[in-house]
Amino acid sequence: MRRAFASLAILSLAACGQNAANNAGAANAVANAPAPAPAENAVAPANSNSAAAEPVLRRETVTGTFSGWEMGDYLWAKIEVPGRETVRAQPAPEPEAIALFLDANRGRQVTVEVATVMANIPENGGATEIQRITAARNAAGTAEAWWLGLSAADQAAARRHLEQGALSGR
Repeated sequence: MRRAFASLAILSLAACGQNAANNAGAANAVANAPAPAPAENAVAPANSNSAAAEPVLRRETVTGTFSGWEMGDYLWAKIEVPGRETVRAQPAPEPEAIALFLDANRGRQVTVEVATVMANIPENGGATEIQRITAARNAAGTAEAWWLGLSAADQAAARRHLEQGALSGR
């Protein structure tokens, strides 16, 4: 699973040379960010070469409609939440099921756990405050349960759909 998501990350890096929209002004946000949370409150980093976990600054649960993907230097999920600005967050690299579950639920209501973390984003100059989706579910169940319920052929098809559709802009 890691290899499949790593290839997704490589594809997304190659797709565009611009930072994602929700990173605009992130350099200013970093300067005013609160002190990092204790080590036990951390999210696995997106860069699998990094050994350190990302400090979590905040967590929230939001429910809205998954409207698709936005491609910058990385892949960003867009969740349309009534009464507030669209949530743009990067799916956590593990478990792989999160991004695939969201892709399978385009146009449908989902509930996501969003962690605001300090991440090392080299394309944005290093430490940057970003939002990561660390869990996802819908009325039928969690992303992990959905993933485990798929056959190997359906899992492969879900990966192909994300790689060929979302990453190509379709």
